[in-house]
Amino acid sequence: MKINRCKKAILCLAGAIVVLAVPSITRATTLPTITFDDLNPASLPGGDAPYEAPIPNGYNGLQWNNFWVMDVLTAIPSIGTNGAFFTGMVSQPNVALNRSGNPAMISGGPFDLDSAYLTAAFYIGLQVEVQGFVGATLTYDNTYTVNTTCATLINFNYLGVDKVNFISSYSGVSGPATQFLMDNMIISPVPEPATLALAGLGAAALMVCRRRQRSSVSASFL
Repeated sequence: MKINRCKKAILCLAGAIVVLAVPSITRATTLPTITFDDLNPASLPGGDAPYEAPIPNGYNGLQWNNFWVMDVLTAIPSIGTNGAFFTGMVSQPNVALNRSGNPAMISGGPFDLDSAYLTAAFYIGLQVEVQGFVGATLTYDNTYTVNTTCATLINFNYLGVDKVNFISSYSGVSGPATQFLMDNMIISPVPEPATLALAGLGAAALMVCRRRQRSSVSASFL
């Protein structure tokens, strides 16, 4: 009877863990790679051309500030065959970019910013400073050099952040010329503390039941 009660308790705890874990898994992203290719700029509000528009808040569970999405293939008649835009397009047809070269930000979370491909839109040797915050605390701050000739895979490994700033710069240059392109970003959701606590309770319950089971078995031989 003791063993059966323990099993029932474990099942109840497991059910609670699953119920509370689902929101934390789906909050940040249901896909490991954010390609931006599922966005249609022509149908998004706030765009100034059929091929580009602001990335809407809530996309992949995040808030997006000054990040726009561009359909590179549709933009060809307007932007020409600028090699950097095509180079930055790791997966077709879209890329993300920091509008007018101004700082851009993603927030939400907490989440792990694992990696992304960055490309300079116009200048070889563009500097992109990427700041990761946990609350109001600046936890990560690194500057990466990117070029127009290739999409550079940046392995950020920013863990447990809830805001990331992207600030691009180039010596003596400002404005749209300091744009960078971003594609195939990988972000992982971080489980909420309540989920981790329940997991710990489940493990503790399992240990207690095993001890009781061993005690019951030992008693049967006495």
